Amino acid sequence: MFLVLYILTYPLLVSAFSVSNYSLGSKGRRSTLAQPPHRWTVGHVHKCHDDYEELKPVPLCQQQQSETTRRELLENTAASLFLGISHLGCFAPQPSQAADDASGGSVNNKRSDEEGMVSQIKLATLLKRIPTFAIVDTHGVPYFVVGEDAKLTSYFFLSYGEAKRILDVAISSSDKAIERTKREMKAKNGVITKEDEDEIGINPWKNARITSVPLDLAVSLASKGKLAGAYFRLAPSELDIENALTIDGSDDLPEGRVPLFYVEDMTITDMGEVKSPLYFQQDQAIAEYRNQMKRDKSIGKNASSDPNIKVTELFATITEMLRPGGTDEELKRVCFIPPSDSIAKAEKCRKSEKEPFRLGERLIVL
Repeated sequence: MFLVLYILTYPLLVSAFSVSNYSLGSKGRRSTLAQPPHRWTVGHVHKCHDDYEELKPVPLCQQQQSETTRRELLENTAASLFLGISHLGCFAPQPSQAADDASGGSVNNKRSDEEGMVSQIKLATLLKRIPTFAIVDTHGVPYFVVGEDAKLTSYFFLSYGEAKRILDVAISSSDKAIERTKREMKAKNGVITKEDEDEIGINPWKNARITSVPLDLAVSLASKGKLAGAYFRLAPSELDIENALTIDGSDDLPEGRVPLFYVEDMTITDMGEVKSPLYFQQDQAIAEYRNQMKRDKSIGKNASSDPNIKVTELFATITEMLRPGGTDEELKRVCFIPPSDSIAKAEKCRKSEKEPFRLGERLIVL
């Protein structure tokens, strides 16, 4: 019943990505992660060799490295991905600029005509602070599943809770499917032989765990599109999807799109600078607004306790931040606020794992 096949690929150094304008109201398939989809149930597991096209090979899989070295390489890879980012195509900084940025040297802060309101490196820094969560095996190899659109996909979840919910669904559904198959075989043959046990196999999700991946890397991989016949996508939680659709009045949210919640004109102070916060969870935006209103009332200001929550989308925001010729100065003040428990959960994942997310391999459940 189960077949094991691994896909071994080189780690990724993606040269560039492009994203198109997107509004939450655009029609598309609603995220199917809200309900336990068939792709997270029992299936055949494949792990084999395959090379990504159009990617520079970095022989990570051929080296014996410590956890620290592997994690540093992963983070450096994420930074490298953003060195070629432009929402309009393949734009890369001049070698001297890239070297200065990578080494921490001085950089001319003047914005060139080819740059957006936010530089690629600053955007990467903003996104790197946000953890995402991926389902991987004991060695950090990500699981890929076949979605309803028949596309082989691996997901970066925006919250630990959603990643755990999906993993729990996968484990439970697979256990039930295995037991059902055993009952059917026993009813038909009277006994389950060792050959039957081997054919049925074990639950492919039993060795799965949750690891943390920075959002800059997740966005880069998701934006690249098809890689060696497979896709990476971001996955917001069921509640975040429902809240966004309610605010926007839409019925659909294309899979892989990520809603962001905000209150117009609300700012926060982050590292001594005034920022315009975008939240991945509506409740956090509401909580921050109400805290600010309490402070305003305490000093005699008139304030309403009912925020007017608005919603935008992550990739649309990135597009505008990077768009050459942009004039919206507020984009320079944008900051992304992770879900309340994400940083603590990500730290816990890192402390408990022997190997982090492994770029260059994939484990397919069919």
